[in-house]
Amino acid sequence: MKWATLISFVILISAHFGKSDTNRLCEHFTEVKEEGFKAFVLVALSQNLHESGYEELVLLTREITTAAGACCGENPSADCSKNEAELFQSAICASNEIVNKNNLEDCCAKTGDERHQCFMERKKSIPRHKEVKKTYSAKEKCEAFKDNRLAYTGAFIYRFSRMHIMMQPRIIIDFAKRIGDLAEECCAQEENLDTCFYEKGRPVRNYLAGVTAQSHSLCAISKKYGERVIKAKKVAQYSQKLPQATPEEIGDITQKITSSVFTCCSGDSVKCMKERKQIIEDVCARDDIVSRTKHLAECCKLSIVEKGHCIEHMEPDEKPADLSEKVESYIKDADVCDKFAAGKDLFIGGFLYEYARRHPELSNQMLLRIAKGYEDELTKCCVTENPPECYGKADEKLHAAVQDNLSHFQKICALVSTQGKAAYEKLMVIRYTSIMPTASFEGIRTITYRMGGIMQECCAKDQSKLMPCAEEKLSDLLDETCAENDPATINKNVEACCNDFYSHRRLCFLDMKPDTESAPPEFSADAFPITEALCTMSDADSLTASIKLLYEVVRLKPMITTEQIKTLTDGFNALKAKCCADENKQLCFETERAAFINTSKGLLTA
Repeated sequence: MKWATLISFVILISAHFGKSDTNRLCEHFTEVKEEGFKAFVLVALSQNLHESGYEELVLLTREITTAAGACCGENPSADCSKNEAELFQSAICASNEIVNKNNLEDCCAKTGDERHQCFMERKKSIPRHKEVKKTYSAKEKCEAFKDNRLAYTGAFIYRFSRMHIMMQPRIIIDFAKRIGDLAEECCAQEENLDTCFYEKGRPVRNYLAGVTAQSHSLCAISKKYGERVIKAKKVAQYSQKLPQATPEEIGDITQKITSSVFTCCSGDSVKCMKERKQIIEDVCARDDIVSRTKHLAECCKLSIVEKGHCIEHMEPDEKPADLSEKVESYIKDADVCDKFAAGKDLFIGGFLYEYARRHPELSNQMLLRIAKGYEDELTKCCVTENPPECYGKADEKLHAAVQDNLSHFQKICALVSTQGKAAYEKLMVIRYTSIMPTASFEGIRTITYRMGGIMQECCAKDQSKLMPCAEEKLSDLLDETCAENDPATINKNVEACCNDFYSHRRLCFLDMKPDTESAPPEFSADAFPITEALCTMSDADSLTASIKLLYEVVRLKPMITTEQIKTLTDGFNALKAKCCADENKQLCFETERAAFINTSKGLLTA
């Protein structure tokens, strides 16, 4: 499949949506060819028909594709003037078996816009499908890929679409392309297939996890915090990217983007892509803006397929030569309080714009905290006898907060550099288990493993990109975690942090104290699976075993000290080294394990 062509199709359907073309289906079918059309249909069906299996959806996809292909015949029917959503829904409703299986009787009893809205509302109510992970060897993957690449990527699209019902098709299609490219590269090798999929697959897995978290985070933020926070986040982002743009221009662009966020998070994929394409066209048509930029001008020269991704990921432009180092007018002007009183949101928005365009090295969250800190300073200072003297010190306080935040990430990078990613992950397992001792090991391990991947990636970047990379990705991960779990079921501290100001969430988790109120589990020797299997484990499995030990001891005693953890881990490592070198490993492990468990019990239950 030509994936660039497929992505073109995704954009093209939005470009023509709502127009009065007499045979739009034939035009789209011709643009993307048969296999491209099938792939898009499969995404749509997989997200909407959760009770239907893959094979059933493949058959329905073929039927819909045949109907669309017939529109390119000599005598196309009147249905060929319909848009894609109508075609999909009509085909679904024509199958009593699919309708009954997926409980679509009510929707299919409606027509036109009412039917479309019914499908959209039902889509929102579908629970996220948590796929049971199946492990396939590299050899099995390559056999499936070489047998049929389309089926290989199609199966991925089916599984991923069911797990991410509201995700935009363009993202799923991008993921499928990367999965297919990975298989193509690795399966061309004669040997070391497993190593290739593991090593070459790491950046792909990190990319999928990062973009998925970002997508979920944005929708979770829009739902929980509303338009004001989304708009502020976008103002910060695009003021950094386009420091030459005026506040009015940034305001116009970000208002449109903010509106599209709510559309795209609604699950209406066609309308989402239509709005995104219109925004791209509007921005690139603004010669007064484009002519003053470098990276935006480069993006706007690309094809419609590439423009959106380019603009979304473009680097900040160079700051204007005449831009002052500090936001002087906001810390020195005598009439600051008058302007603040005249329109708080507008004034703080202007401050955020000016501060962000001067500091591309800061994260969005840091910029939003700075804007909130400045607002708090004005609220306090503007009721004093000498407001200018009071708010004149704001810049020093804000700078100190920036340095503290940067120092935090630099310390993590120093740890990752000297002791490795695994050492950081272990520290995070201790940290997060102590504040969430009732959380499952799988949950703790997933979060901390992804944190390790994030910091490994971000610490490899220039210092100027460390904070935007690390804080934004870690915040996306926390946002996703708060949205996908009920924080109240964990403990009141986690609930409080998940309900904190958006930009303060990560700091709230950093400041959280160990949970001493939740009742620890009963001490059980079964929690310490120390056997001769440790001697033959892979490095990855060995790391998991040591992390599982940390998890078990910390949840038994959330207030455990660093010295106590060192005592237990040193004992575990010594036991492993001794018994793996012993001729009678089984007997050694049985004897030493009993002694280790007695020592651990005395330390953890004291």
